[in-house]
Amino acid sequence: MRRLGRELGVEAMSLYNHVPNKEALLNGMVEVLLEELEVPADALEDSWEERVRKAFRAYLQLARAHPNVFPLFTMRPLNTVESLKLFELLREAGFDIVSALRAFRVLSSYTVGYAIAEIRGFALESDISRPGVHGFSEVELLRIFKSPPPLEKADRDAEFEFGLTLILVGLREYKGRRPPRNPPEQA
Repeated sequence: MRRLGRELGVEAMSLYNHVPNKEALLNGMVEVLLEELEVPADALEDSWEERVRKAFRAYLQLARAHPNVFPLFTMRPLNTVESLKLFELLREAGFDIVSALRAFRVLSSYTVGYAIAEIRGFALESDISRPGVHGFSEVELLRIFKSPPPLEKADRDAEFEFGLTLILVGLREYKGRRPPRNPPEQA
């Protein structure tokens, strides 16, 4: 809060005239970012899957546009009008409330997780400048990173689409089925 006060040219305590605490300020930052999220309107030419795909692509683009703030999404509830619009896409697609909520959580978790991995760096990315990185020897790293396809030239959009497609195919198969109320008991 002191650093923010300095940046704004005010005393840190004066910020509390506008927000009750630091958590409220951080929550507000997430809300402001989510206002940038473009959720596609109900277009007759697009299937529910394409609308969901476009919405979560936009979610990833939001992370790419704001990589320093986006990690806050992992620590804050997404209780905003924009996140409700994402949920409503699934309801309009015919999912019951429980299934839509579960699908929303899966899609959001995937997108946020992918975005954070992209921001922070993926596992098995080429960094052979540090021998023994990730517990591999230099010889093992050279073998991994010289294996096709080159890991340092990954197509991030194609990777994201691959995972998103897997989820959407699963949701298409699941759609209309009655979800179990409770997970099966462990044996």
